[in-house]
Amino acid sequence: MSPLDHFRKLLKHMRVMVRFCGCDMFDETYNILNPVFMVVLLCLAIYTACFINTIYDGFVINNDWTIVLQCLAVGSLAVQVIIIAKIYIYIYIYIYTYNIYMIKMVKHLDTIYDEYQSRGTQYEYALKKSLQKIVKCSKITGIIYFTSLAGLIVSPIIYMLITGKRELTLTALIPGIDPKETVGYFIHTGFHCAIILFSGVGFFASDTIMFSMLLHVLLHRDIMVAKFHDLNEITEQEDKPAERSRPLLNDIIAWHQKYNLRTYAGGYENGRSQVFPCRFVEYIEELFSGVIFVHVTTSCASICSTLFCIVLKVWPFAPVLLLLNTSMYGYCGFGQLLVTANEDVTRMIYEVCIWYRLKVKEQKMILLMLRKSQNAAKLTVGKIMPLNF
Repeated sequence: MSPLDHFRKLLKHMRVMVRFCGCDMFDETYNILNPVFMVVLLCLAIYTACFINTIYDGFVINNDWTIVLQCLAVGSLAVQVIIIAKIYIYIYIYIYTYNIYMIKMVKHLDTIYDEYQSRGTQYEYALKKSLQKIVKCSKITGIIYFTSLAGLIVSPIIYMLITGKRELTLTALIPGIDPKETVGYFIHTGFHCAIILFSGVGFFASDTIMFSMLLHVLLHRDIMVAKFHDLNEITEQEDKPAERSRPLLNDIIAWHQKYNLRTYAGGYENGRSQVFPCRFVEYIEELFSGVIFVHVTTSCASICSTLFCIVLKVWPFAPVLLLLNTSMYGYCGFGQLLVTANEDVTRMIYEVCIWYRLKVKEQKMILLMLRKSQNAAKLTVGKIMPLNF
């Protein structure tokens, strides 16, 4: 299978997951008012009402303050889903108005795979290496999420078989239904399993898409290495005129702009649709910084509440929830990965490129590229602090 076909196949699998949550942002005809997304929003609204009812019943009526910790442990993730859903609505309004940025980003990557898969062994190896990293990352993310989901769904059954006691997976009581009764218990359990399934697939889909986009930073870096090797081969041939290196150097500079990941985004000016350049990483920063901020802050609240539940022994399923929150460290890891890739590019321009064989004018072009690489874009947590380790 060619790298282009493999990339399109991975994209197709991602679209299956996001369609499950009603958020196929890669579809040019996507309409946010689709039935699946409305069902997801309805489930979130119902869960919010149950969340409030649970706190009222536990803290106000039964005077049990530990119920607040249990609600915060799970409710923080629910708040994350609710806020991210609102962000997706916000993003949809602006993305659709501005010629669908996400589709343009995918087309940009599709063009890269189509163009460079036939340029030589080094380029093909870079493309395949990038795809392997995406597949590996998706598998690890899937294992973490689906292990957590299976644990949350199966744990009440195992707990009941061992202790003979009935415990709910989530702290969300449906008003008017008593979970202590057999029918009420199974109604609550079914409702909780549906929420866990929708939220888990949604988290997995959003994280996989974001991680896949960020991993393509490494692809741009590897292709740039291959281009420098091509330039070095030209400069090693003394019988070749120096002008042979200029087109290749211009191509490297243009690619470096793409590594600082310049692509195109749409907008409106004077009532007309316009196309203007913007940096790909900066675009991801604008698109996902709010999502990252919500994810990190709510995960921290959930981890703290879960740890308190474990220490106080008030919720037997708290350890399973810790596994679900490990995705927060994945965000930090990819933020650090971007920082490391930027440093690699700076070092590569000076060390890999045999710049002293070039003319003085061309050396000055390398110098400008080197200076620009020292001021690369970074991911942040809501534009407040850098996202790294």
